[in-house]
Order: sequence, then C-alpha cells, then structure tokens
Amino acid sequence: PLFVLYGSATGNAEHIAKDIAGKFQPSPSFDSVLCVELDQFKKKCLPTWEQPPPADAPYGKYGIVVVTSTTGNGDAPENAGRFVRFIKRKTT
Repeated sequence: PLFVLYGSATGNAEHIAKDIAGKFQPSPSFDSVLCVELDQFKKKCLPTWEQPPPADAPYGKYGIVVVTSTTGNGDAPENAGRFVRFIKRKTT
C-alpha cells in the first residue's frame, strides 16, 4: 500500500493528506492507500513496514508520503510528536 501520514495542528495538513489519499488510483506500484495521523504509525503502519515488501513489488519498498505542518516555534503538531521522537532515535 501507499502510506499517507499527516501531522496537523489546525487541520490544513490533514485535509491535504486526505485529499491526496482520496485522489489515489490503484496501480501496479501501490494497490491501496492508507491515510493516518503520524502518531498512529506504530499501530497501523509499522507491522507492515517490518515485513519485507512482496516479491512482486515494483520497487522493493513501501511508498510513504508525509504531510505535516509546524506549530509554535517550529515544533511538531501534537499528533506527530511520537513519530518525531521515533525518527530521531532510530539510526539509519
């Protein structure tokens, strides 16, 4: 699937993410779309990401689109804080 993740304080990034997901057309690359808040990634996305992509996946990867805003002094929105902490502590 194509994962569309969003972090939004006022709803603007959420509306953009849902618009992207709503306009999604299944393709050989991505057969479905999943649109969720960034903080829901562990429950909704991580189980899939921890598995190797299917052998017939065209790119051998998962597609991820992140749509987010900032709040205050460039801080992550409330519904993105856990995702930001997760990304910061992971090594690449």
